[in-house]
Amino acid sequence: MANKGEWSEVYAFFKLLADGKLYCGDGKLNRYDERWYPILEIFRNDAPDRNTYKVQAGKNNILVAGDAINIEISQSQFQIEAQHLLDYIKQNTSEDVIGEIKEFMDIIDCGGIKAKSTDKADIRITIHNLHTGSKPELGYSIKSKLGSPSTLINSNKDGTNFIYHIKNLNDAQMEETNKLGQFKKKFDYLSKIGATWEFLNVASEILHNNLAMLDVGMETIIGSCIEKYYSSEWKTIEKITSLVEIENPLGLNMSSNQPMYAYKIKQFLIAFALGMTATTPWQGKFNANGGYIIVKEDGDIVCYHFFDRNDLEDYLFYNTVFDTPSTSRHKFGDIYKEKGEYFLKLNLQVRFIK
Repeated sequence: MANKGEWSEVYAFFKLLADGKLYCGDGKLNRYDERWYPILEIFRNDAPDRNTYKVQAGKNNILVAGDAINIEISQSQFQIEAQHLLDYIKQNTSEDVIGEIKEFMDIIDCGGIKAKSTDKADIRITIHNLHTGSKPELGYSIKSKLGSPSTLINSNKDGTNFIYHIKNLNDAQMEETNKLGQFKKKFDYLSKIGATWEFLNVASEILHNNLAMLDVGMETIIGSCIEKYYSSEWKTIEKITSLVEIENPLGLNMSSNQPMYAYKIKQFLIAFALGMTATTPWQGKFNANGGYIIVKEDGDIVCYHFFDRNDLEDYLFYNTVFDTPSTSRHKFGDIYKEKGEYFLKLNLQVRFIK
């Protein structure tokens, strides 16, 4: 059974074909009515024998062409099907609606609910860039606010643990700390007994190298962010970044009032959004090279293009939070002892705000 996020990809596919336009959004998810790109073609994967869904603006219809199909469907029909699917996603009521949607998907030879791709792109679109005259085919990642908040950076037991050195501690205090359930209580207790902690390194060499590709100080910055998240009541990327800026773990010259840490965190977020993962060596390339498409709660769709990078960076920065994954599954959260020294692993996970 497909979830709301997966059905949202199909909804976005229908809605974009119905509108024939890709609207830009600002950093707060507001649509720029005057900033949009005409959609020429849409593809649901990057296979060489894929179907083409071509917007024929003058005829107000969609030409569906492929090895096994060549038909025309009105854009108004795509709008009707999009609205039916939106109603189902929001209310999750009638299975008859999904039956009708699947029949329509069969008519237009639209494979599965989840598009198949070899990269991070959920959909590929040829747009007409009216500023340059170019007509590039670009890959976009689709995120939906209709279901559960999606993750930007997925946790991984071996790939996303950060290690901290705990000082001024003994075995009894370690055991007492590990009995406490909430992370803030653990850190409050450590502070109370005079223990201190400092970021040591990332457990994974792959993530260490990927972060170094962005900035040699990025590992230290993210290590500081994660410690601030687990030891306080704050969780938004924006707020945690402001706390790290005050701490200034890299010892940067902040007298010019430049947003040094906010800028670096934005580069970190955009890298994960468009290409980087924690478990694969990153080559510095962006796979979802078009950007992000967001399905909002009301069904409206806005896009953050990679070539409108400032808006995309702001969207990621103001709409994400640090999150706590399963401590048992990812093997972190308890202080442990090695060669007479005490250490603590904290895990990185970033999720979109609902």
